[in-house]
Amino acid sequence: MRRSAGFTLLELLVVIGVISVLTGLSLGYLGKTDPDRLVAAILAGELRAAQLTARAEGVATEVLVRPGAEGEPATVQARLLQPLVTFGFEPGTPVLDDSLRPAIGGEEVKAGRFGRARRPLAGERNAVLSWPLPPSVARLGDGFVVRLDLYLERRAMATVLQLPPMLELQLDGDLRPRARLRLHGSGGNPTTAAVTSELALPVGRWCTLDVGCDGLSLWLTLDGRELGRAVAEGVPQQSDDGVFQVSPADSPVPGAVDEVRWFQFAWSTAQTLPPARQPVKSYRFGFDARGEATTSPVIQYVEEERP
Repeated sequence: MRRSAGFTLLELLVVIGVISVLTGLSLGYLGKTDPDRLVAAILAGELRAAQLTARAEGVATEVLVRPGAEGEPATVQARLLQPLVTFGFEPGTPVLDDSLRPAIGGEEVKAGRFGRARRPLAGERNAVLSWPLPPSVARLGDGFVVRLDLYLERRAMATVLQLPPMLELQLDGDLRPRARLRLHGSGGNPTTAAVTSELALPVGRWCTLDVGCDGLSLWLTLDGRELGRAVAEGVPQQSDDGVFQVSPADSPVPGAVDEVRWFQFAWSTAQTLPPARQPVKSYRFGFDARGEATTSPVIQYVEEERP
């Protein structure tokens, strides 16, 4: 049976869709009346979308209010985590497009976490999962989260996943995870961020491991608990010929792997504020991984010139 995370993905998309429709209807009415009420309605819709994303997927999100340049209206946007692809290991699973079809290796484990799982096969030269992931399939410049379920049977060094040259997630001999991310930093200069957990992954039970970045930091979580976080400012170095692999043959995971999921961060469509409400600067509203507000600034607006 699958875990309940408060909201399923379908429920999240439906709720955000309903919010968008209701917000659109209210904006048409409010735009003819009170600009302050219009601003409040726009901001409430974006904040709610960001909060729902945080609660559903267990990642921090934010909403930015930016002043317009050279007389343009101000904008409001939410940073949302969008599902990119999910890889299960059920036989005959259909795909919508061949670009989403991975190569599967290893041997089948019938009693996985959500059905069938895969275990590395001794002597095999293939990864448990291999999937070409160039920018033409998904652009990861705004950030991403990779999530997978593991059942580790013993302590051993291993590579959980890799996407050369951008990302690598390894385990040391005690099963402590370490992630490394290569980025284009300020001025386009290459830089590397790394985060290591002091806590080891469990042996003999299923666990969910996340590695993610959002243009500001790189982090690891285990079953929703943050294991470590490091500064990672910049754009991930995604290669045109990058191939994503889980449990590569030269450093296999000592156990089984179940569902593998990719998410990418993306900004919602910019909502424009009334011309009479131009903020004096940019403002950030933040939510933590539980959907609790971390920053809730009071927006100040440029005073209108009076005749």
